[in-house]
Amino acid sequence: MSVILLFSTTLLFGVLSYYLWIWIYWRRRGVPGPLGYPVVGSFLSTIEHTNPQYLQIREWTKQYGSVYGYTEGTMKTLIVSEMDLVHQLFVTQYDNFYGRKLNPIQGDPEKDDRANLFSAQGYRWKRLRAIASPTFSNNSLRKINLTVEDSAIELLRHIEEQTAGGEQINMLQFYQEFTMDVIGRIAMGQTDSQMFRNPLLNFVKAIFADNRKHIPLIGGVFPVLAQIFRYFMLKFPFLGAANFIHVHKTMVSAVHNRITQREEDKNNGIEAGEPQDFIDLFLDARAEDVDHFGESNEDFSKSSSYNNRQLTTMEVVGQCTVFLIAGFDTTALSLSYSTFLLATHPEIQKKLQEEVNIECPDPVITFDQLSKLKYMDCVIKETLRLYPLGTLANSRRCMRATKLGDVEVEVGTMVQVDSWTLHTDPKIWGDDAKEFKPERWLLPETDKISQKGGYIPFGLGPRQCIGMRLANMEEKILLSHILRKYTFKTGKKTDIPLKLHGRATTQPESVWMHLESRN
Repeated sequence: MSVILLFSTTLLFGVLSYYLWIWIYWRRRGVPGPLGYPVVGSFLSTIEHTNPQYLQIREWTKQYGSVYGYTEGTMKTLIVSEMDLVHQLFVTQYDNFYGRKLNPIQGDPEKDDRANLFSAQGYRWKRLRAIASPTFSNNSLRKINLTVEDSAIELLRHIEEQTAGGEQINMLQFYQEFTMDVIGRIAMGQTDSQMFRNPLLNFVKAIFADNRKHIPLIGGVFPVLAQIFRYFMLKFPFLGAANFIHVHKTMVSAVHNRITQREEDKNNGIEAGEPQDFIDLFLDARAEDVDHFGESNEDFSKSSSYNNRQLTTMEVVGQCTVFLIAGFDTTALSLSYSTFLLATHPEIQKKLQEEVNIECPDPVITFDQLSKLKYMDCVIKETLRLYPLGTLANSRRCMRATKLGDVEVEVGTMVQVDSWTLHTDPKIWGDDAKEFKPERWLLPETDKISQKGGYIPFGLGPRQCIGMRLANMEEKILLSHILRKYTFKTGKKTDIPLKLHGRATTQPESVWMHLESRN
């Protein structure tokens, strides 16, 4: 009995010592930062839905400076907001930081058969990126331009119905309907518009609204138990993954149905035509010898896997799922922030409307016309400077011990860019850094700032967001259609400033607007 007691006491002491050793990790290395609490570190301050993580990081930057660190359970994170360090992280030291910051509960990117382009790393990421890149080429985007246009016109119809009495409408909700409609039609086999009647929308929205703290806590504090909990969480939806499971099953069904349809067409002598959506594009790269879900055709940690340009069926599901989730939220938020800034800066909105009138005079807006909207480019870029969306993606995992600035970075350490501070740093952007001035993007020196790491709404370097051009196309088409017909105006329901919340992304609670007819 005494032996068991001694063993238990020693084990408990060892575990506590381990957590305390990690808790003071940055203090031991002379790096400032918030200490938080033993065992959990600063987790309680970074998972609160009503206090967005990235705004909390911005507040810590004001207190601790442009380079500091904190812990989230056993995860050690270094925060940087200096332009040269950002460039090192994403470009010059890419080989040392090619992994992305992931909570252990998200799975092992080397082994997960559903790993996608966001979570994958190393040779597997290179392989997935090479396969997916043609999907977002100008040629591919040109083919889906009419689909995006059709969804934009459908949204206009709903706007006209809802604003007939002069009431304000929540543009965030309308933009979510639009982006869900577009991504549903180009990524998961949806054949027509399902705007304001899409049964999947609430499940996707709930993934971003979910404020269950136990999921990231378990992964960060007890990483050895993360895979066990992940297994049961995916088996039993009530543990916290119900919304993701529903979205995933829907995508599995869409891919399976498309495989069945293609096989039936082949048996009936019907030749495969041009790919209709992302499912077709990825199925064209599917491994011929994989006929059921869950099978992996390669050890992706080996360099030879880069030469395998075929996808497993579960990889097809994984790519379509991540494009669905990411494509829905970020574009809707960018549109929402743009709308708010245009409504609160009427002189800029008028200038943009004049450009749209000149460059897009016909009822249908063509792909080639979009490239002529130079001032709209400036408006979108300036919006994303003030409200950066890619903060979650602007993180890296140290894969080889190195030095970033004056800080020695060990393998496994996470590095997160404080985009909100970086994008409004007066040392980079001048004394008017916090002002909405689209004209700054007409200056050649502003593009140089982007190249050097001072502006990263879509990341930087090899892992820059693959969907950037698609998001830009969606936003330009919809804003052009709306601004030709309406003017955004604030009203009694409009929050000024916007009330922000969220965890994975930083979202406004609402964007209520009057849409005043220009006719």
